[in-house]
Amino acid sequence: MAPQLTARNATAQDLVTLLQQQKAEKLDLVVPASSVWSKDGKIVVKNAEPLITDDGVSQVNGTYLPTEVFDEGLASKLGIPGAYVRRLRAERPDVLDANVNGLLHGRSVRQADGTREEVYPADSRAFLLRLFRADGGEGVARAMLSDKYALSMDNLDMLVAINKGIRDAGAQVSTRVTDLSERAMRVRFEAPGINIQAPQLLDGYRSPFDSGNVSRAGYFTDLRKQYGDHHIFRTGEAPVFIAFDFRNSETGGGAYTLTPVIEVVRCSNGLVMRKEGIRKVHLGSKLEQGAVTPSLDTLRKAGELVAAETRDAVVQWLKPEYLQRIVAELTEKAVKPVASPTVTVPAVLNGLGFSGDEVQGVLDMFIAGGQPTAGGVAQAVSAYAQVIEDPDRAYEVELRAVEAMELAAK
Repeated sequence: MAPQLTARNATAQDLVTLLQQQKAEKLDLVVPASSVWSKDGKIVVKNAEPLITDDGVSQVNGTYLPTEVFDEGLASKLGIPGAYVRRLRAERPDVLDANVNGLLHGRSVRQADGTREEVYPADSRAFLLRLFRADGGEGVARAMLSDKYALSMDNLDMLVAINKGIRDAGAQVSTRVTDLSERAMRVRFEAPGINIQAPQLLDGYRSPFDSGNVSRAGYFTDLRKQYGDHHIFRTGEAPVFIAFDFRNSETGGGAYTLTPVIEVVRCSNGLVMRKEGIRKVHLGSKLEQGAVTPSLDTLRKAGELVAAETRDAVVQWLKPEYLQRIVAELTEKAVKPVASPTVTVPAVLNGLGFSGDEVQGVLDMFIAGGQPTAGGVAQAVSAYAQVIEDPDRAYEVELRAVEAMELAAK
Protein backbone atom coordinates (compact mmCIF):
# COMPACT_ATOMS: atom_id res chain seq x y z
CA MET A 1 0.00 0.00 0.00
CA ALA A 2 1.09 3.56 -0.70
CA PRO A 3 1.53 5.71 2.42
CA GLN A 4 -1.22 7.93 3.80
CA LEU A 5 -1.20 11.33 2.09
CA THR A 6 -3.25 13.58 4.38
CA ALA A 7 -3.95 14.28 8.05
CA ARG A 8 -5.87 17.06 9.79
CA ASN A 9 -5.04 18.18 13.34
CA ALA A 10 -2.99 15.05 13.96
CA THR A 11 -0.79 14.67 17.00
CA ALA A 12 2.87 15.51 16.60
CA GLN A 13 3.81 11.86 16.98
CA ASP A 14 1.25 10.77 14.40
CA LEU A 15 2.63 13.34 11.96
CA VAL A 16 6.20 12.14 12.47
CA THR A 17 5.08 8.54 11.93
CA LEU A 18 3.35 9.51 8.66
CA LEU A 19 6.42 11.41 7.47
CA GLN A 20 8.66 8.45 8.26
CA GLN A 21 6.35 6.14 6.31
CA GLN A 22 6.34 8.55 3.37
CA LYS A 23 10.11 8.89 3.47
CA ALA A 24 10.50 5.11 3.23
CA GLU A 25 8.38 4.97 0.05
CA LYS A 26 9.58 8.18 -1.55
CA LEU A 27 10.99 8.00 -5.05
CA ASP A 28 12.29 11.00 -6.99
CA LEU A 29 13.06 10.42 -10.65
CA VAL A 30 14.43 12.75 -13.29
CA VAL A 31 13.34 11.22 -16.58
CA PRO A 32 13.09 12.36 -20.20
CA ALA A 33 9.64 12.97 -21.63
CA SER A 34 10.08 9.76 -23.63
CA SER A 35 9.83 7.75 -20.39
CA VAL A 36 6.45 9.16 -19.33
CA TRP A 37 3.18 7.79 -20.67
CA SER A 38 -0.50 7.99 -19.85
CA LYS A 39 -2.60 4.82 -19.91
CA ASP A 40 -6.22 4.74 -18.73
CA GLY A 41 -5.52 8.09 -17.10
CA LYS A 42 -2.70 6.67 -14.99
CA ILE A 43 0.96 7.62 -15.29
CA VAL A 44 3.27 4.91 -16.57
CA VAL A 45 7.06 5.21 -16.30
CA LYS A 46 9.06 3.20 -18.84
CA ASN A 47 12.75 2.69 -19.55
CA ALA A 48 13.88 4.63 -16.48
CA GLU A 49 17.21 3.79 -14.87
CA PRO A 50 16.88 1.51 -11.82
CA LEU A 51 17.45 2.79 -8.29
CA ILE A 52 20.72 1.56 -6.80
CA THR A 53 21.07 1.70 -3.00
CA ASP A 54 22.95 -0.15 -0.27
CA ASP A 55 20.01 -2.57 -0.18
CA GLY A 56 20.41 -3.48 -3.85
CA VAL A 57 18.82 -2.57 -7.18
CA SER A 58 15.16 -1.57 -7.38
CA GLN A 59 13.14 -1.16 -10.54
CA VAL A 60 11.27 2.13 -10.71
CA ASN A 61 9.27 1.52 -13.87
CA GLY A 62 5.59 1.00 -13.20
CA THR A 63 2.15 2.56 -12.91
CA TYR A 64 1.38 5.48 -10.63
CA LEU A 65 -1.96 7.02 -9.69
CA PRO A 66 -1.81 10.82 -10.18
CA THR A 67 -2.92 13.19 -7.44
CA GLU A 68 -4.63 16.51 -8.07
CA VAL A 69 -1.28 18.24 -7.53
CA PHE A 70 0.36 16.01 -10.15
CA ASP A 71 -2.39 16.87 -12.64
CA GLU A 72 -1.78 20.56 -12.03
CA GLY A 73 1.91 20.09 -12.79
CA LEU A 74 1.10 18.01 -15.87
CA ALA A 75 -1.27 20.66 -17.17
CA SER A 76 1.27 23.40 -16.56
CA LYS A 77 4.15 21.58 -18.23
CA LEU A 78 2.11 20.62 -21.30
CA GLY A 79 0.19 23.87 -21.64
CA ILE A 80 -3.21 22.22 -21.11
CA PRO A 81 -5.94 23.98 -19.06
CA GLY A 82 -6.21 22.37 -15.64
CA ALA A 83 -10.01 22.22 -15.80
CA TYR A 84 -9.73 20.31 -19.10
CA VAL A 85 -7.42 17.72 -17.54
CA ARG A 86 -9.76 17.25 -14.57
CA ARG A 87 -12.79 16.80 -16.81
CA LEU A 88 -11.08 14.30 -19.10
CA ARG A 89 -9.75 12.31 -16.16
CA ALA A 90 -13.28 12.02 -14.80
CA GLU A 91 -15.14 11.49 -18.09
CA ARG A 92 -12.77 10.47 -20.91
CA PRO A 93 -9.43 9.05 -19.73
CA ASP A 94 -8.84 7.72 -23.24
CA VAL A 95 -8.91 11.27 -24.63
CA LEU A 96 -6.63 12.38 -21.81
CA ASP A 97 -4.19 9.63 -22.82
CA ALA A 98 -4.22 10.86 -26.42
CA ASN A 99 -3.53 14.44 -25.34
CA VAL A 100 -0.73 13.63 -22.91
CA ASN A 101 1.01 11.05 -25.07
CA GLY A 102 0.70 13.16 -28.19
CA LEU A 103 2.27 16.19 -26.56
CA LEU A 104 5.04 14.22 -24.86
CA HIS A 105 5.95 11.89 -27.71
CA GLY A 106 5.01 13.83 -30.82
CA ARG A 107 3.66 12.22 -33.99
CA SER A 108 5.19 10.70 -37.08
CA VAL A 109 3.68 9.05 -40.15
CA ARG A 110 4.94 6.22 -42.32
CA GLN A 111 5.81 7.15 -45.87
CA ALA A 112 5.28 4.99 -48.96
CA ASP A 113 8.97 3.97 -48.94
CA GLY A 114 8.69 2.67 -45.37
CA THR A 115 10.43 5.58 -43.67
CA ARG A 116 8.75 7.68 -41.00
CA GLU A 117 8.32 11.41 -41.28
CA GLU A 118 8.06 13.51 -38.12
CA VAL A 119 4.89 15.59 -38.17
CA TYR A 120 5.15 16.94 -34.63
CA PRO A 121 8.40 16.66 -32.63
CA ALA A 122 8.56 14.88 -29.29
CA ASP A 123 9.08 16.91 -26.12
CA SER A 124 12.83 17.25 -25.55
CA ARG A 125 12.62 18.19 -21.87
CA ALA A 126 13.29 16.13 -18.75
CA PHE A 127 11.02 16.25 -15.70
CA LEU A 128 11.30 15.53 -12.01
CA LEU A 129 8.63 13.04 -10.96
CA ARG A 130 7.98 12.90 -7.23
CA LEU A 131 6.47 9.49 -6.52
CA PHE A 132 5.53 7.08 -3.77
CA ARG A 133 6.25 3.45 -4.42
CA ALA A 134 3.78 0.74 -3.51
CA ASP A 135 5.35 -2.71 -3.47
CA GLY A 136 3.33 -5.12 -5.55
CA GLY A 137 0.83 -2.52 -6.72
CA GLU A 138 0.30 0.91 -8.15
CA GLY A 139 2.22 3.78 -6.65
CA VAL A 140 1.30 7.45 -6.32
CA ALA A 141 2.38 10.22 -8.71
CA ARG A 142 2.71 13.19 -6.36
CA ALA A 143 4.10 15.95 -8.57
CA MET A 144 5.53 16.69 -11.99
CA LEU A 145 8.17 19.39 -11.65
CA SER A 146 11.09 21.01 -13.42
CA ASP A 147 14.39 19.16 -13.37
CA LYS A 148 15.81 22.23 -11.58
CA TYR A 149 13.70 21.76 -8.46
CA ALA A 150 15.63 21.71 -5.16
CA LEU A 151 15.58 18.33 -3.43
CA SER A 152 17.94 18.88 -0.51
CA MET A 153 15.38 18.46 2.29
CA ASP A 154 12.00 16.79 2.60
CA ASN A 155 9.22 17.48 5.11
CA LEU A 156 10.77 15.38 7.87
CA ASP A 157 14.21 16.94 7.42
CA MET A 158 12.69 20.42 7.45
CA LEU A 159 10.65 19.69 10.55
CA VAL A 160 13.75 18.54 12.42
CA ALA A 161 15.71 21.64 11.34
CA ILE A 162 12.90 24.07 12.22
CA ASN A 163 12.42 22.42 15.61
CA LYS A 164 16.16 22.70 16.32
CA GLY A 165 16.17 26.38 15.36
CA ILE A 166 13.21 27.12 17.66
CA ARG A 167 14.85 25.38 20.60
CA ASP A 168 18.20 27.03 19.88
CA ALA A 169 16.36 30.34 20.24
CA GLY A 170 15.43 29.34 23.79
CA ALA A 171 11.73 28.74 23.14
CA GLN A 172 9.89 26.20 25.28
CA VAL A 173 7.32 24.94 22.80
CA SER A 174 4.70 22.29 22.32
CA THR A 175 3.07 21.19 19.09
CA ARG A 176 -0.69 20.95 18.69
CA VAL A 177 -1.85 21.76 15.14
CA THR A 178 -0.24 19.46 12.59
CA ASP A 179 -1.70 19.14 9.10
CA LEU A 180 -0.51 17.17 6.10
CA SER A 181 -1.91 17.31 2.59
CA GLU A 182 -0.86 16.43 -0.94
CA ARG A 183 0.38 20.02 -1.22
CA ALA A 184 2.02 20.90 2.06
CA MET A 185 2.75 20.23 5.72
CA ARG A 186 1.77 22.75 8.41
CA VAL A 187 2.90 22.62 12.05
CA ARG A 188 2.11 25.14 14.80
CA PHE A 189 4.63 25.45 17.60
CA GLU A 190 3.13 27.08 20.71
CA ALA A 191 5.12 29.04 23.30
CA PRO A 192 2.48 29.89 25.96
CA GLY A 193 5.18 31.08 28.35
CA ILE A 194 5.37 34.30 26.31
CA ASN A 195 1.92 35.74 27.03
CA ILE A 196 0.11 38.94 28.00
CA GLN A 197 -3.41 39.90 28.92
CA ALA A 198 -5.32 41.51 26.04
CA PRO A 199 -8.61 42.71 27.54
CA GLN A 200 -9.52 45.14 24.75
CA LEU A 201 -8.62 42.71 21.98
CA LEU A 202 -10.85 40.02 23.53
CA ASP A 203 -13.51 42.21 25.13
CA GLY A 204 -16.80 40.29 25.23
CA TYR A 205 -15.55 37.38 23.13
CA ARG A 206 -16.70 33.87 23.98
CA SER A 207 -15.56 30.69 22.28
CA PRO A 208 -18.13 29.22 19.85
CA PHE A 209 -16.74 25.79 20.74
CA ASP A 210 -17.86 26.02 24.38
CA SER A 211 -21.48 25.46 23.36
CA GLY A 212 -20.77 21.96 22.10
CA ASN A 213 -22.69 22.69 18.90
CA VAL A 214 -19.61 22.96 16.70
CA SER A 215 -16.60 20.66 16.51
CA ARG A 216 -13.09 21.17 15.23
CA ALA A 217 -11.90 19.12 12.29
CA GLY A 218 -9.74 16.06 12.78
CA TYR A 219 -7.96 15.30 16.01
CA PHE A 220 -7.73 18.19 18.45
CA THR A 221 -6.26 18.62 21.93
CA ASP A 222 -7.58 21.47 24.06
CA LEU A 223 -4.72 23.67 25.25
CA ARG A 224 -5.64 23.44 28.93
CA LYS A 225 -5.99 19.66 28.76
CA GLN A 226 -2.76 19.41 26.82
CA TYR A 227 -0.80 20.89 29.71
CA GLY A 228 -2.71 18.95 32.36
CA ASP A 229 -2.85 19.88 36.05
CA HIS A 230 0.27 22.01 35.72
CA HIS A 231 -1.08 24.29 33.02
CA ILE A 232 0.46 27.75 33.35
CA PHE A 233 -2.92 29.48 32.93
CA ARG A 234 -5.38 29.58 35.81
CA THR A 235 -9.09 29.04 35.25
CA GLY A 236 -10.68 32.28 34.16
CA GLU A 237 -7.53 33.72 32.63
CA ALA A 238 -7.77 34.60 28.97
CA PRO A 239 -4.45 35.90 27.71
CA VAL A 240 -2.88 35.65 24.29
CA PHE A 241 0.50 34.06 23.66
CA ILE A 242 3.05 33.66 20.89
CA ALA A 243 3.16 30.73 18.50
CA PHE A 244 4.88 29.97 15.19
CA ASP A 245 3.35 28.48 12.05
CA PHE A 246 5.71 26.45 9.85
CA ARG A 247 4.64 25.37 6.38
CA ASN A 248 6.59 23.45 3.75
CA SER A 249 5.83 21.89 0.37
CA GLU A 250 7.48 18.94 -1.32
CA THR A 251 5.31 19.11 -4.42
CA GLY A 252 5.98 22.46 -6.03
CA GLY A 253 5.62 25.24 -3.45
CA GLY A 254 9.29 26.04 -3.86
CA ALA A 255 9.56 27.75 -0.46
CA TYR A 256 8.99 27.29 3.23
CA THR A 257 7.43 29.84 5.56
CA LEU A 258 7.70 30.48 9.27
CA THR A 259 5.23 32.99 10.64
CA PRO A 260 4.46 34.35 14.12
CA VAL A 261 0.94 33.75 15.40
CA ILE A 262 -0.95 35.50 18.19
CA GLU A 263 -2.96 32.68 19.76
CA VAL A 264 -5.94 33.06 22.07
CA VAL A 265 -6.09 30.72 25.06
CA ARG A 266 -9.86 30.98 25.33
CA CYS A 267 -10.54 29.27 22.01
CA SER A 268 -7.20 28.43 20.34
CA ASN A 269 -7.92 30.95 17.58
CA GLY A 270 -4.77 32.07 15.84
CA LEU A 271 -4.14 35.48 14.29
CA VAL A 272 -1.39 34.76 11.76
CA MET A 273 0.94 37.74 11.27
CA ARG A 274 1.85 36.87 7.70
CA LYS A 275 3.57 40.22 7.06
CA GLU A 276 5.96 39.51 9.95
CA GLY A 277 7.04 36.04 8.82
CA ILE A 278 9.94 34.72 6.79
CA ARG A 279 9.73 32.97 3.43
CA LYS A 280 12.75 31.15 2.04
CA VAL A 281 12.92 29.67 -1.45
CA HIS A 282 14.38 26.19 -1.89
CA LEU A 283 17.13 26.94 -4.40
CA GLY A 284 18.15 24.19 -6.77
CA SER A 285 20.31 23.45 -9.81
CA LYS A 286 19.70 21.21 -12.79
CA LEU A 287 19.34 17.58 -11.74
CA GLU A 288 20.95 14.67 -13.54
CA GLN A 289 18.64 12.02 -14.98
CA GLY A 290 17.86 8.99 -12.87
CA ALA A 291 16.82 8.45 -9.26
CA VAL A 292 17.81 11.42 -7.10
CA THR A 293 18.91 11.12 -3.47
CA PRO A 294 20.61 14.08 -1.71
CA SER A 295 23.90 13.28 0.03
CA LEU A 296 24.17 13.37 3.81
CA ASP A 297 26.54 16.33 3.54
CA THR A 298 23.99 18.26 1.47
CA LEU A 299 21.27 17.51 4.00
CA ARG A 300 23.51 18.56 6.90
CA LYS A 301 24.44 21.89 5.34
CA ALA A 302 20.86 22.67 4.32
CA GLY A 303 19.59 21.74 7.77
CA GLU A 304 22.12 23.98 9.50
CA LEU A 305 21.07 26.93 7.35
CA VAL A 306 17.35 26.42 8.02
CA ALA A 307 17.97 26.03 11.76
CA ALA A 308 20.05 29.22 11.87
CA GLU A 309 17.44 31.24 9.94
CA THR A 310 14.73 29.94 12.25
CA ARG A 311 16.71 30.72 15.41
CA ASP A 312 17.38 34.31 14.32
CA ALA A 313 13.69 34.96 13.56
CA VAL A 314 12.32 33.28 16.68
CA VAL A 315 14.72 35.15 18.99
CA GLN A 316 13.04 38.38 17.88
CA TRP A 317 9.51 37.02 18.21
CA LEU A 318 10.13 35.70 21.73
CA LYS A 319 10.79 39.16 23.16
CA PRO A 320 7.87 40.30 25.36
CA GLU A 321 7.94 43.73 23.75
CA TYR A 322 7.32 42.10 20.35
CA LEU A 323 4.09 40.50 21.58
CA GLN A 324 3.06 43.77 23.25
CA ARG A 325 3.63 45.72 20.04
CA ILE A 326 1.68 43.33 17.86
CA VAL A 327 -1.24 43.13 20.30
CA ALA A 328 -1.36 46.94 20.51
CA GLU A 329 -1.45 47.21 16.70
CA LEU A 330 -4.18 44.57 16.45
CA THR A 331 -6.22 46.13 19.24
CA GLU A 332 -6.29 49.53 17.55
CA LYS A 333 -8.25 48.02 14.65
CA ALA A 334 -10.05 45.28 16.59
CA VAL A 335 -12.08 47.65 18.79
CA LYS A 336 -13.84 49.27 15.82
CA PRO A 337 -17.57 48.36 16.06
CA VAL A 338 -19.40 46.44 13.34
CA ALA A 339 -22.87 47.97 13.25
CA SER A 340 -24.44 45.67 10.65
CA PRO A 341 -22.82 42.19 10.67
CA THR A 342 -25.13 40.76 8.00
CA VAL A 343 -23.89 43.46 5.62
CA THR A 344 -20.29 43.96 6.72
CA VAL A 345 -19.18 40.35 7.17
CA PRO A 346 -20.36 39.11 3.72
CA ALA A 347 -18.96 42.22 2.03
CA VAL A 348 -15.55 41.71 3.61
CA LEU A 349 -15.38 37.98 2.97
CA ASN A 350 -16.66 38.13 -0.60
CA GLY A 351 -13.82 40.50 -1.35
CA LEU A 352 -11.37 37.95 0.05
CA GLY A 353 -12.61 35.08 -2.11
CA PHE A 354 -14.75 33.18 0.40
CA SER A 355 -17.49 30.94 -0.95
CA GLY A 356 -21.15 31.38 0.00
CA ASP A 357 -21.02 28.48 2.48
CA GLU A 358 -17.83 29.86 4.02
CA VAL A 359 -19.37 33.32 4.42
CA GLN A 360 -22.34 31.79 6.24
CA GLY A 361 -20.05 29.68 8.41
CA VAL A 362 -17.99 32.70 9.47
CA LEU A 363 -21.14 34.75 10.09
CA ASP A 364 -22.45 32.00 12.38
CA MET A 365 -19.15 32.03 14.28
CA PHE A 366 -19.31 35.83 14.53
CA ILE A 367 -22.77 35.72 16.09
CA ALA A 368 -21.80 32.89 18.45
CA GLY A 369 -18.64 34.75 19.49
CA GLY A 370 -20.64 37.70 20.78
CA GLN A 371 -18.00 40.32 19.94
CA PRO A 372 -19.61 42.91 17.58
CA THR A 373 -16.33 44.46 16.48
CA ALA A 374 -13.74 44.15 13.75
CA GLY A 375 -11.79 41.95 16.17
CA GLY A 376 -14.83 39.69 16.35
CA VAL A 377 -14.62 39.24 12.58
CA ALA A 378 -11.01 38.07 12.90
CA GLN A 379 -11.94 35.67 15.69
CA ALA A 380 -14.83 34.30 13.63
CA VAL A 381 -12.62 33.66 10.60
CA SER A 382 -9.99 31.91 12.71
CA ALA A 383 -12.61 29.84 14.54
CA TYR A 384 -14.24 28.81 11.27
CA ALA A 385 -10.88 27.71 9.89
CA GLN A 386 -10.69 25.16 12.69
CA VAL A 387 -13.79 23.30 11.46
CA ILE A 388 -12.66 23.00 7.83
CA GLU A 389 -11.62 19.44 6.97
CA ASP A 390 -9.35 20.29 4.03
CA PRO A 391 -5.93 21.21 5.51
CA ASP A 392 -4.95 23.55 2.68
CA ARG A 393 -8.21 25.50 2.68
CA ALA A 394 -8.17 25.73 6.48
CA TYR A 395 -4.72 27.32 6.32
CA GLU A 396 -5.77 29.75 3.58
CA VAL A 397 -8.84 30.83 5.56
CA GLU A 398 -6.90 31.36 8.78
CA LEU A 399 -4.36 33.50 6.93
CA ARG A 400 -7.20 35.89 6.05
CA ALA A 401 -8.31 36.57 9.64
CA VAL A 402 -6.19 39.67 10.23
CA GLU A 403 -6.90 41.01 6.74
CA ALA A 404 -10.63 40.53 7.32
CA MET A 405 -10.35 42.49 10.57
CA GLU A 406 -8.52 45.33 8.84
CA LEU A 407 -11.19 45.56 6.13
CA ALA A 408 -14.01 45.40 8.67
CA ALA A 409 -12.37 48.19 10.68
CA LYS A 410 -12.60 50.45 7.62
